[in-house]
Amino acid sequence: MVVGHRANELYPVLDGLGVQTIVNLNFSEGMFSSVTAGVESLSPAVQGFFLLPVDNPIVNRETLDKLQDKFFTTQFGIIYPSYQGTRGHPPLISCHYVNKVMTWNKPGGMRALLEQYEQDALEVEVDDPGILLDMDTPEDYLQMLKYCGDTRIPSEEECYAIINNAKTNVRVFNHCKQVAQLSSAMGSYLIRAGSHLNLDLIRAAALLHDLAKGEPRHAEVGAQMLLNYPEVAVIVAEHMDIYLNLADQSVTEKEIVYLADKLVIDDQIISLQARCSGLLEQYKSNQEVFGKIKQRLSNAERIQAKIEKIIKIPLHDIWNVDLGGQG
Repeated sequence: MVVGHRANELYPVLDGLGVQTIVNLNFSEGMFSSVTAGVESLSPAVQGFFLLPVDNPIVNRETLDKLQDKFFTTQFGIIYPSYQGTRGHPPLISCHYVNKVMTWNKPGGMRALLEQYEQDALEVEVDDPGILLDMDTPEDYLQMLKYCGDTRIPSEEECYAIINNAKTNVRVFNHCKQVAQLSSAMGSYLIRAGSHLNLDLIRAAALLHDLAKGEPRHAEVGAQMLLNYPEVAVIVAEHMDIYLNLADQSVTEKEIVYLADKLVIDDQIISLQARCSGLLEQYKSNQEVFGKIKQRLSNAERIQAKIEKIIKIPLHDIWNVDLGGQG
């Protein structure tokens, strides 16, 4: 960590974190003087370094790991993280560039220097919008506080990036979008009826519930892929088999996504009976599978009954009115 201006105020905080501090006595000369101070302090054994400005504090650990993996498995000397095609921070830079940094004296600082070596640069796509977030104004600071809140939920844009990077096929993607539409509609009706629900959480979990479709135990695998979003991961983990508290007549986000998934085949909304009747007939000679289908149907019917009791209309009316008459 390179410090300069008001360094004495930072030492107590940094000491508690156990990080090495480098003092830039020439901080008045601008940001590049801090870059050179940090680079000059590197041990000869170091092969590369991340360059992270202080106003870009929110980067996932997984992003750093992904850049490091590329650094050691490719021949490129500059590895940039990219979110939806836009480069962000921090680049991972080979120590082959140390001498170039220390002798650079042209305008434009580090950005201008790195632009001279674009042929040695590689972009790595990451599921991390934090690489693009900086903090230059009080408004930026408030936005970062919101981003780092205790209930971190990916935006719809982030969900699509996660789905794209997971190489989810189009059929599954269309199914997830329909489940998200139906889940959001049910959630909206429940909120208007007085339920306390998080629509952002419902939509994100519905969009991502089949992220690992095709993998054995795909619900658990998908949840593991979403550990950066623990509330979403919990819902994804139980979208196939859910535990219901039969004494609780309220409806949770998890129950809404579970039911919506059972009401959608591919991208078409159907009734629970239509969804399960064929499966029950198909597996009637396999008691284990037959029992699981029966339990899933029973859970879905209980959730549907709770929702209809609260909103005082049949769910069929929701998808007829709000979702274009499907079902």
